[in-house]
Amino acid sequence: MKVFSSQGLKISFGGLAILGLLITGACAGNEVASDASLEDRGYASTARLVSTDWVNENLDNENVVIIDIRNGEDYAAGHLPGAINYDKSELQVERDGVKGVIPSEGDIAAKLSALGVSSTDTIIIYDHIKNLWSTRFLWTLDVYGHEDARMMDGAIALWESEGKEITTDVPNISASSYEFTGEPNPGLVASLDDTLATIGDPTKLVVDTRSADEYAGRDVRAERGGHIPESVHVEWTQNHAEDGTFLSASELREIYTAAAVGVDQEIYTLCQTAVRATDSWFVLSDLLGYDNVVVYDGSWTEWGNREDTPIDS
Repeated sequence: MKVFSSQGLKISFGGLAILGLLITGACAGNEVASDASLEDRGYASTARLVSTDWVNENLDNENVVIIDIRNGEDYAAGHLPGAINYDKSELQVERDGVKGVIPSEGDIAAKLSALGVSSTDTIIIYDHIKNLWSTRFLWTLDVYGHEDARMMDGAIALWESEGKEITTDVPNISASSYEFTGEPNPGLVASLDDTLATIGDPTKLVVDTRSADEYAGRDVRAERGGHIPESVHVEWTQNHAEDGTFLSASELREIYTAAAVGVDQEIYTLCQTAVRATDSWFVLSDLLGYDNVVVYDGSWTEWGNREDTPIDS
């Protein structure tokens, strides 16, 4: 875990110890090992997912920054040792009359700077709802190009149920000058026009991750209810076991195969404000290895509040 102080030093040792640490770091780099314990689930990639045990073992890893994505009140009531708080409300803004869309690169970089994060840090994210907001943050970091971000499987509820340490101590933070240095992925953000073009194109498919009532138009959360024509429904909650962890690859594959979500199709995920949609984006792209999965960021807030978009119910 990266250690913060008001003097901006990660660690305080004697002069020789610091010199030795710097030499070792220069040789070894900042690479943080992946979590081998997840390999038996059969995922296409485990590069961006870690277990609670892995996080517990890396609490003292100076190249790891743990970010609690819950609201400030929940964070203050208790969080993982050394975790810093990035309130989930800051992951969405209003743009062109559409609420809940991704903030600008500059806004995200400014927040990470205020939290003392550097581009070489391995960011570990956790939340309180089965990684729902964690996937939103992971997707955001992927869009703009942070090189190493991962999520804690099972979220804080699993951590607590296992009797692992919770603290109210808040780390002292020294601001950084964060810059995205990885490869940006703007194509992960689908527009209304992109999504509209899926209708009538069998090579493209919208996966609606909302509840069955929202999809059917019985639960209306915009001016109009229903779903995008030809879209299929796979509620995001189906991706998780009772303890909040992601299901195995075989279980997930069975769910999406039953919904006729083709591995060769270009997949567009949506929900109300593209939070639940990012959970399914992660499942399809990382855990099942689908090559072309993007998130319709405007989601139903944009689609359902227009008068010129086609809707089925």
